[in-house]
Amino acid sequence: MFATLVPFCFSTIFVSLTFTKLVHLSIHAKTISPGAFVLFLPSLLLPDVLVIILSRLALRQQKGLFSVGACVLGCIFSFILLGASASQLGFFYSTGNEVKWSEALSYAGDKDGMKILLSGLNSVLAAGALIVVVAWVAKWFLYRAVGSLIATVGMPVVHAWQWFRHRNGRSPQSLAYDSDSELDEDLEVAKEGARLIPDTHEESRTRPRTWIILALISVFLFLTTTLRPAAPYTMMSMTLPAAMLEMFKSPAKLCNNVEGGWPLPDLITPDNWEEPNGRFPGWTPGNDGDAARKYRDTVPEWLPSDIPAGFSKWLSKPNKTTDEEPAASPSKACEVPKADGTFYNPVLDPLKISNLDTDIIDVIRDTLKGGDVKIKHVALIMMESYREELFPLQQGSNYHRLMVKSHKGEDIDEINEKLSRMSPVAERLTGKSGNWKRKDGSDFEHVAIPQWNDTAQEGYGGINVVGGFTTSSLSFKSMAAIHCGAWSMPVDGFEESETDAYQACIPQVFNLFNKLKDDKKSKDFLEQQWYPAFFQSITDGYDRQDKFDDKIGFEHIVTRGRLEDDRKNGEELEEINYFGFPETTLKGHIEDYLKEVKEKGKRMFFSHFTSTTHHPWGVPKSFEKTDFLNTEGKMGWHSEFNDYLNAMRFTDAWLGELLQTFDDHGLTNETLVVFVGDHGQAFKEDQKSKTGTYENGHVSNFRVPITFRHPHIPRVQYNANATSLSILPTILDLLINTGSLNEKDQNAAEDLIHDYEGQSLIRPYKATHNGRRAWNFGIINGGASMLSMTSADAPWRIVIPLDDSTQYRFTDLKNDPLEKKPLEKWTLEQLTYAVRNKFGEEASKWAAEADAVSKWWGPERKRLWGYNPSHKED
Repeated sequence: MFATLVPFCFSTIFVSLTFTKLVHLSIHAKTISPGAFVLFLPSLLLPDVLVIILSRLALRQQKGLFSVGACVLGCIFSFILLGASASQLGFFYSTGNEVKWSEALSYAGDKDGMKILLSGLNSVLAAGALIVVVAWVAKWFLYRAVGSLIATVGMPVVHAWQWFRHRNGRSPQSLAYDSDSELDEDLEVAKEGARLIPDTHEESRTRPRTWIILALISVFLFLTTTLRPAAPYTMMSMTLPAAMLEMFKSPAKLCNNVEGGWPLPDLITPDNWEEPNGRFPGWTPGNDGDAARKYRDTVPEWLPSDIPAGFSKWLSKPNKTTDEEPAASPSKACEVPKADGTFYNPVLDPLKISNLDTDIIDVIRDTLKGGDVKIKHVALIMMESYREELFPLQQGSNYHRLMVKSHKGEDIDEINEKLSRMSPVAERLTGKSGNWKRKDGSDFEHVAIPQWNDTAQEGYGGINVVGGFTTSSLSFKSMAAIHCGAWSMPVDGFEESETDAYQACIPQVFNLFNKLKDDKKSKDFLEQQWYPAFFQSITDGYDRQDKFDDKIGFEHIVTRGRLEDDRKNGEELEEINYFGFPETTLKGHIEDYLKEVKEKGKRMFFSHFTSTTHHPWGVPKSFEKTDFLNTEGKMGWHSEFNDYLNAMRFTDAWLGELLQTFDDHGLTNETLVVFVGDHGQAFKEDQKSKTGTYENGHVSNFRVPITFRHPHIPRVQYNANATSLSILPTILDLLINTGSLNEKDQNAAEDLIHDYEGQSLIRPYKATHNGRRAWNFGIINGGASMLSMTSADAPWRIVIPLDDSTQYRFTDLKNDPLEKKPLEKWTLEQLTYAVRNKFGEEASKWAAEADAVSKWWGPERKRLWGYNPSHKED
């Protein structure tokens, strides 16, 4: 058995390395020229060849403690490699991407993260089975062939070694083949018959040309390895065992230099500075002068002496006391400038562009000031993996044509009638008609919405943002930006849960308002206390979400854990995915919360995160699925997108049911409801090479709906390249300008709104200001590898690599909105040159500017969040 096991273990190593290398090269080979690929291919394979040779030398069937120990270790190594290779191949099959091993331990150490990994178990098992079968069939051939190859290559090496020993006084007799000698044991094959080193007499007859061939190969490998460009060839040459070592890389190395200055000094010269004006604190980046010091050193007069959570930036100021002590900076935390530490000072922020000095847009100005709009309650609905172009689906759009095309040969009116029923609630929320018409030009019948009786008058319903982007394709980073109005950090995982946001989050702002008034019942809602609550039908245990929810101030939380208690008490609940239950299971808890709000005379802040549209897009068994896309036969590759569309249809109905629940409790006319996608979701229909959000910079992962719903606000289609970072300041602006805050609260809100980096979406959006662009940043899942950027003044989009494993990616969204023809290069110099030739000088300048800004922006986020990677080691 042992005689068979050893060759099988070696064969497993060989096959695992070969398959993963083929996948690795297939992903990146198209990014370089064919000539360069052929030239450097041997050097790219060299690390894998070395691992194979070392494995073959270790797996020798010989007696002796050392040899047996080497065999045991070699077999253990083969099984580790089998698991890693199967995971790599399975992940590639599912997503078109590679496993990032530096994140593997964080997933494996999280029970809910493990559920994500196990969701792809079938493809991993299939890949593992393939490796095992191939390795078993080829075990003797590979074992002997590689042994013979090592023997052939090893002969001149051994000959030279023996010659060297002879020159140093060893007797000729000692050079004769001796199976007990240390050298020969290292180069001998065992029982199967092929010896790595032949007899010394044969060795002496080695022809000189063997030396020449080996010398030429060695020189070629040396030159192509040392002289090739670092990018992308160092990454392409990475062998699987070396890549796996990233799992054990010290997190302290993730700290970047945060001392780099603003890269565009011409934009922050004194002639561009802005003086303080009213509540506006001024803008003087690069000059720590009077305005900056005043903002830093002046404690707001409205701030309570017992400083609430979210406002710790003033903890160290005089005349204020708190029960909390400022945490000591951990020794392994990223170093930050001593002047401001984690303090965000808008006066010194070179990216800060405020539009609060402009009037509210005409369409809604008079309505807001006339007192017709009251906002007693605020609801924030985050929609998992929601895409703007499908909220709602519109006839004639690119994706509508895709769906129709899949049904080739079927009646077009029947197909369109089916598609018109996918997102009727979204049509009402956004004010964007689906434009559904028959082929003869007549309208389809109005789609009934049984879940919701919308009572808003025609022409009213609120503000819908056209052109919205998320701040991250990682759900929780997006959630942090939405709730806190602060950019997240370009680091792997939800590290924001381990520290405090550098801006006050929405529940914390409302808690501040609570502390500014007496906690007593009042019929005047302006004097009532806010009651923040969070609802989610799946687990909140994944990647420390529960820690974040508690930290930012939710007083009432219902997630899977609470729903599990219901199931223990006899309630039947259906799990639809590896995270939990459908949103409809929350309805009873939501109604209990709404009753409590009314009975206790409180103001509601209701936050809800949907989940059905998360992979694997399961829906309850009672939900009747529809073939929005043809998935029969050759069209089977549409099945995942069709599952997603059905999950969207289910969620669309749930949103209507939720709004009807608000209406049933008499809250509709005094509730502002904000709808926003946490990020999008890429499918094979978008690009066949990669799917999902993980390390995928495609724009379909970033376009999201952003809608502010209130039945008394006129309909507005707000065109701006804005992000969900603007939600919090827009909520404050609406509360201020509808008279929905008492005097003390409004006084605080009028100060606070100037702190946030996002612009208000009820005022004209400033795409540029004094030559500065309104930049938008999008952190790509998992966090530390890629960053996407757009600016409100230009149609271009760039994906910037933060490590050496990905390329720069440039697209023109005006002429290529679906990013079918991206321009990809490995270096900034290559990219700007190619962009200049294809898109012009201005586009090239924009790309270089975006890259420069990103190099400043990333470390600055870590400074502001007080990023401390050492907690992973604690």
